[in-house]
Amino acid sequence: MPIPTEFWTAILRLMLKRIKDSALESRWGKAAIFFGGAAISFLCLSIAFRKLDWPSFWLHLRSMDLSAIVAGLVLVNGSNFLLAKRWHLIVSTFGSVSYWNAFWSLRISFFFNATLPARLGEPFRIFYLHRKSGLSPARTLGALGADRLLDLTTMIALLYISVIVLGMRGTLPSTKSIALIIVFGFILLFCLAKLPKTSSIPWMNRLLHWRSQIFEGVAPLMRLKILMPTIPISFLGWAIQAWLVMTFSSGVHEPISFFKACMVVAGVNAAIAIPSSPGHIGTFELGAMTMLTYFKVSPDKAATIAVLYHMIQLIPTLLIGAYGYYFHFLTPRHEARKNRISKY
Repeated sequence: MPIPTEFWTAILRLMLKRIKDSALESRWGKAAIFFGGAAISFLCLSIAFRKLDWPSFWLHLRSMDLSAIVAGLVLVNGSNFLLAKRWHLIVSTFGSVSYWNAFWSLRISFFFNATLPARLGEPFRIFYLHRKSGLSPARTLGALGADRLLDLTTMIALLYISVIVLGMRGTLPSTKSIALIIVFGFILLFCLAKLPKTSSIPWMNRLLHWRSQIFEGVAPLMRLKILMPTIPISFLGWAIQAWLVMTFSSGVHEPISFFKACMVVAGVNAAIAIPSSPGHIGTFELGAMTMLTYFKVSPDKAATIAVLYHMIQLIPTLLIGAYGYYFHFLTPRHEARKNRISKY
């Protein structure tokens, strides 16, 4: 039985209406993401600060030694240049990328991560290098994966060492389980690498092409001259984060060891993986305070450490990122547009 013409007409009208309403839905979607993130942040702050002695918290915050703040700023900015060098080492294998293009792609993407919810600034790193250095977006996406993989593996290694040193081995999966996970991961990567490079099906061919380019992006980690410097840089980057926690804990006269500080850093990074409001407000504090109170730091001192640890990173990220976005991204584009117009 043939399908009536009215059926296809109705479907066409529905599709046209869907296209017409897409802009409105996009705005509603952005509003939902914003308010949802704000709700998560409010909930996390409520949980983190529920037992806080506010007068004591403000006292600790006001009495924080200025030298601790200065030391924190030095450590944070040193870490910024260090991680930019790691990113530069990875992406420079795909073309001519200057250190400063790598640096600003990183800082501006972190700026957008701090001003947009749910880490929506990450794609800017890819876009910036494509525009400034002509790198393939797919390869840069693979390089971003390699960058994050270095962060993840070195953090897990530090976490594992810290747990053993602190006598918390019982909280970890068994060695056999960890070995099985690693083996499964290698098998999965091997299977993905052995997939054919092309397909007669158009959409499958596009997926395989992207898979190939993403694997090319991760390929620098297979080179010793890239791997040898990037692993120490990754460990040093995490060590700087731990030193920041130690600096502020000493500032409130509640010093903690390096390995406890590593556990705090791990807790923060686990917490900020939860989508929330811009700048990880709430999730950051909850992750830091949960680990600090676990190590018997009082809630008011834990809150002081968490807030300062957060702000010492967030404020430079906003200032440096805003500067880079205006002077290294927007201004050159405006000048190029003026030059094109003047030619005509």
